Amino acid sequence: MRVRIRLGSGPVVTQKPGKNSRAAMLSASLLTMGAICLVSMGLWRAAGDLDLAGGFLFTDGILSHYQVWFAAAGVVQYTAWWLNEHAKAANAVPTESSPEPQVKA
Repeated sequence: MRVRIRLGSGPVVTQKPGKNSRAAMLSASLLTMGAICLVSMGLWRAAGDLDLAGGFLFTDGILSHYQVWFAAAGVVQYTAWWLNEHAKAANAVPTESSPEPQVKA
């Protein structure tokens, strides 16, 4: 005995542009907040070196240098910028070039 199962057609899976643009914009926003935190850590360390602030969280190691905090903030902010550009490019709708009206003289 043979049993045939007939299934209806489901949703079509497509490679739609802009599919992950909302996730990219959310990630970019969160990364920007992270970059602000990293800059504040760098400023705290730099102020600590100038005796303008109290003791810093890290006293030894690579995290005890303000340059590391500023470099990390730059990398994180660049990543956020790149994600924003990616999301904008994905959301950009190509405009159809309409023919210009011909004026008869």
